[in-house]
Amino acid sequence: MTTFLLRLFIALASRLPLGLARRLGWLVGEIAWRLDSREAVTTRINLALCFPAMGEEERLRLARRSLQNWGMTVFEVPIIWRLGSRALELIGAIHGEDAVTRQLATQRGTIMISPHIGNWELAGLWASSLGPTTILYQPPRQPGVEDIIRAGRAKAGATLVPTNLRGVSALIKALKNREITGILPDMEPDPSGGIFAPFFGVPALTMTLVHNLVQRSGAGVLLAFARRTAQGFDLDILEPDAALYDPDPQVAVAALNRLVERSVLIAPEQYQWEYKRFKQRPEGQPRLYPKR
Repeated sequence: MTTFLLRLFIALASRLPLGLARRLGWLVGEIAWRLDSREAVTTRINLALCFPAMGEEERLRLARRSLQNWGMTVFEVPIIWRLGSRALELIGAIHGEDAVTRQLATQRGTIMISPHIGNWELAGLWASSLGPTTILYQPPRQPGVEDIIRAGRAKAGATLVPTNLRGVSALIKALKNREITGILPDMEPDPSGGIFAPFFGVPALTMTLVHNLVQRSGAGVLLAFARRTAQGFDLDILEPDAALYDPDPQVAVAALNRLVERSVLIAPEQYQWEYKRFKQRPEGQPRLYPKR
C-alpha cells in the first residue's frame, strides 16, 4: 500500500504547475510545524546546535520557514523528474558561472557536490547538462519507486551508479576520463566511510569519499545548488578553499564541511534541517535526537 500511495503521489504531483505545487508544499510544511512533527523537532534541535548565538524567536521563525521549504521540495521534486532537461528552463540567474568555466578549462575531472539545499534534483540535472556525468546513487527505502527516481535523474543523460565499491570505481574512471561526477556531500556515511569534522561547530560524521576521489584522480571540486526564488530557481556555484585538496583527510573533510556551510548561509531556510545530520556521535557523547 505504501508503494502504491508513493507512486500515486509522484504521478499526481508531477503534473502540478510549479506555483500550485509550492503552495501545497508550504501547507504541508506548515501543518508539520503546527503538529510538532518529528521533522519539526529535528529541525529545532539542529538549528539550536548550529546557531547557538541566534535568538530563540529568530530560530523558531527560521525553523518554521525550513519546514515550509521542506514541504515545497517534496512537491517540486516529481515535477523535476517529469520534466527532465526541460526543467533547466526554470533556472534564472547562475551565480558563479565563471568558476565552472575555469574548472572545465583545466581538462581535469570535476566533482560537483550538491548539498541538500534548495532543489538538489535540479542541480543534478544542470550538472548533467555540462557533459558526460556519473552520479552516485543511493537506492530509496521504498524499492517500488526506484524506477521512477532513476528515470527522472537520468533524463539529462547522467549515468547512475550505486553507493558501493563498483560505484566508486565508476566515479574514479569517469574523473580520470575528465568527466563530471555528482555527489551529495552531507549525507551521514557508514562509520567506515567517514570521520568526524565540525559542521557549524558540531562534530558531524562526514564522508571521506570526496577526499579519496580528489587524491586518486586529481579532480577539481565545485559546489552547486538550485536556490528557490519567486520565479523558479537561481543556481549558485561555489569554489572550495585550498584545504579541501590537502592530503590529510581530516583537513580536507573539515574544508568540505566549511564549503557546505557557505552554501547554507546563502539560504538557511532552504537547507534540509529536518535530516538527523548528527545522529552518529563521537564516542562517549550523548544522543541528540529523541526516539519517536
